Amino acid sequence: MRTKYICLMISIFTFVSVNIHAGKAPFKYEARGRRDPFIPLISTDRSSQISLKDVVSVDELKLEGIATTGSGGKRFAIMNGEMLKENEKIGNVKIKQISNAEVLLTISEKEYIISLPKKEEGLKSGKE
Repeated sequence: MRTKYICLMISIFTFVSVNIHAGKAPFKYEARGRRDPFIPLISTDRSSQISLKDVVSVDELKLEGIATTGSGGKRFAIMNGEMLKENEKIGNVKIKQISNAEVLLTISEKEYIISLPKKEEGLKSGKE
């Protein structure tokens, strides 16, 4: 008897919830000046970025970040949406050295140093 009652309640609940939600419009996120939390910070859309294979000038590179592994302290540079480690080469770009805020690299045998973007003035560091 109890099982029949539970099955009946589940059926009624399912029927009611389907009918309630059937007439509603799909959910739409209203940003109101905030970043959409469902869009990744590092975009997979590379239509505006040049692939590292096709880079011929330092002006075509964008250093987006530097990551360090917990064990061993290996560093990786995130450039044009791709992660590279020291001594890695893609196309004309070869990473020679990665520090906390800069990357030493060569493009077609010419050396360049690219730095991470500076923090904008007015931003608080969180350490007050």
